Amino acid sequence: MHSQTAASSSYRKELGDGLVLRWSTPADTERLAQLVAHVFRHKADQPPNEHLGQYVRALMQGDHPLMSPYDYGLVEDTLKESNPIVACACLWRHEWEYEGLRFPVGRPEIVASDPQYRNRGLIRELFALLHARSEAEGHPLQAITGIPYFYRQFGYEYALDLEGNCLINLALLPQLKAGEQETCQPRRATCADIDFIQHCYTRRQADSIVWNSLPDAFWQYHIDAWQHTPLNVHNDVQIILDPAGERLGYIFCSARRWQGSFIVWAMDVAPGVNAQRIMPSLLRALKALGEQAITTQANAEPLQRLSLCLGGSHPLYTVISKQLTPVIKKPYAWYVRVPDLPAFLKRLVPILERRLANSVIAGYSGELKLNFYRDGLQLTFNKGKLEQVQPWRVPIYEEDSSASFPPLVFLQLLFGYRSLEELRHAFPDVNVADEAEALLVALFPTRPSFVFG
Repeated sequence: MHSQTAASSSYRKELGDGLVLRWSTPADTERLAQLVAHVFRHKADQPPNEHLGQYVRALMQGDHPLMSPYDYGLVEDTLKESNPIVACACLWRHEWEYEGLRFPVGRPEIVASDPQYRNRGLIRELFALLHARSEAEGHPLQAITGIPYFYRQFGYEYALDLEGNCLINLALLPQLKAGEQETCQPRRATCADIDFIQHCYTRRQADSIVWNSLPDAFWQYHIDAWQHTPLNVHNDVQIILDPAGERLGYIFCSARRWQGSFIVWAMDVAPGVNAQRIMPSLLRALKALGEQAITTQANAEPLQRLSLCLGGSHPLYTVISKQLTPVIKKPYAWYVRVPDLPAFLKRLVPILERRLANSVIAGYSGELKLNFYRDGLQLTFNKGKLEQVQPWRVPIYEEDSSASFPPLVFLQLLFGYRSLEELRHAFPDVNVADEAEALLVALFPTRPSFVFG
């Protein structure tokens, strides 16, 4: 299957038994929504998940900043009445940065398959389709958030922190004392606030190896969607104001609440703002937003907790009173796929050379031979310059690798997710020659990344 052919909107592939693989059109919207609503349930006797069905309809309206109505891969059963869609997955476009180097990323999302059609390889076919379009558009990597293990089958490896949150029991939240004034309050954001939101959002960018650059269109979409189609909206954008109406920061939160929790996906304050002073008022404001949030369950339980999904660590966590007994939950992880690792490393040459120049082995000359057991890489340095990155395999009878990693595990080191020592502890088949350890540590430091999901 040629990538350019599979990437084309007119591509069709017969899978047998009347099943056809193809790209979506706007006419497929309702059948896609019905499949997703049917699949995303916790139990077979539960009603369709109308929230996810509405979300798919919103994605297919043509105004979403990350995809178009032609970006769903789907499998339909042409032998059944009305040609039901039995499996689907869509492709979003992100822009990430690796220490300031920006590049596009393809993100598969909303993956669903009818239980009656599983174990036929339909998701594998869909991912080949999505990968073909992503690579044809020049994306050097793909990333997905998803269920444990499953996406390893398609070349993905856990390689970046995903979410991580601080849980706050609202029963412990103190009330405003008599005669006191709240130090902040929220108001719904407008498009005139986007520059300010971006300024606050990017404050922590330098702390991450990998960063998700959100375009202005992303914020505009969520601001406008709330005003025009509140039933379809997935998130809400609020501005934090002081009593005089000055902007202090922003809140990016869910427009709905589930099972007694209200989720905040991102929240930052502007430079110079004393977050500790405003935090009690800010938490009370979040509680009020949660109580006003949309609920779709007939007997929804009352709001009990805030879930601040701001990553495994965030400066705001440090100014939340310990009397609230906040619980910090460790992050899950992004799956990352790098289809052409030598090409991706070549993109990173300026970064790798800068890291080397700032290390204790500045000016290094030599070869770094990485054995991935099925294949490998060779990096050639000359006086601190990375002159060559090329595929390499261990010669027969001549074991001379600098380091060995099981397939895909090297991605954890590359993206700063795990240190060399952590990988050696977790994987007995990670081996490092003594003379290569300092070089690997210099080239691939460990640092958490906040990649907004």
